[in-house]
Amino acid sequence: MGQPTNRSSGLKTADATIVTGKSILAGVQIITDKTNDATVVLYDNTSAAGTEIFKAIVTGTDDTIHFNVPDGGISCDIGIYADITVAAGAMGYIVLYR
Repeated sequence: MGQPTNRSSGLKTADATIVTGKSILAGVQIITDKTNDATVVLYDNTSAAGTEIFKAIVTGTDDTIHFNVPDGGISCDIGIYADITVAAGAMGYIVLYR
């Protein structure tokens, strides 16, 4: 039996439901506009409510940060929803899940 394959949300620039149903959060990449800070919060839900499973604040000067989720990932029962907050300017994120 092979290793499970991660899927990608693709580049997102706004709040979004990433996946609906049982899933596992495997990683997150946050991309800033090289000036403004960005905050990404992920929920085990299909909206910005319920159990918060991940939160990261990336300073704008960091440009891009990738977060790997250790120990097989974070199990989600309802789905994965991403809530993004950025001061101004373009930025985005990518969620890896399976």
